[in-house]
Amino acid sequence: MRADLIKKTTAGAVLVLEMNDPASRNALSRGMLSSLSEAIGRAGAEILGIVVTGGARCFSAGADFRELTGTSRDLGYDEAVAGVVAAILDSDRIVVAAVEGPCMGAAADIALACDYRIAGAGSFMQIPAVRLGILYNPAAIERIGRSCPRDTVRRLLLAGERFDDHEARRAGLFSRVVPKGESAGAALRDLERLDAGQADAVRATKRLLADLEAGRADRAQWERRRTELLDSEQRGIAIRRAHECFTDKPGTRR
Repeated sequence: MRADLIKKTTAGAVLVLEMNDPASRNALSRGMLSSLSEAIGRAGAEILGIVVTGGARCFSAGADFRELTGTSRDLGYDEAVAGVVAAILDSDRIVVAAVEGPCMGAAADIALACDYRIAGAGSFMQIPAVRLGILYNPAAIERIGRSCPRDTVRRLLLAGERFDDHEARRAGLFSRVVPKGESAGAALRDLERLDAGQADAVRATKRLLADLEAGRADRAQWERRRTELLDSEQRGIAIRRAHECFTDKPGTRR
């Protein structure tokens, strides 16, 4: 496995994971999928946000067909993709996909598992599975179906439609479209606002959202967690800072 398939950099409390195989348009080999899963799952305690990107030209052209057989043995590849998706969904960090250019097939599956997606102008998303004679992973279809509008899911998976940047935004596939080449920078600006004082709230909220989406949320448990955070030292500090900001504004002093 190439050690440089994923470039890792940090900016404050943000970990940037850049897929790094431009010759193959960041085709998702098993090695790259494994590296992604490991990097997300092993993010340090100081990390509050993760940006997944393919660099300035191409998020990913999807599966690495050099590793596929065209038979049921390819189920192992699906499991590798599912491993990345599970790492994103199980993470208690905010995970953002920064998309430039193509975001296809398995890469679209991974991007849609992220908390949201920022796309550079000219980017597009497509899952052409049916055109390749494939029934896409049923678990992935179920998950995408829970998070995207019904007609979007059918256009994406039945018709294999290519959604360009603004159509993907209207269809709920991209969360925001920014100028070409600026998706990673926009994601970093979003996440760099986080600080250690927000860590517990961020992680609790991410886990609650995951539990709600999976239909496994224990309301009583989460009410207890909410009470714990209300009484936490971090919240006390945040409220004191908010009071200070308020009283420092002109016209608000008493």
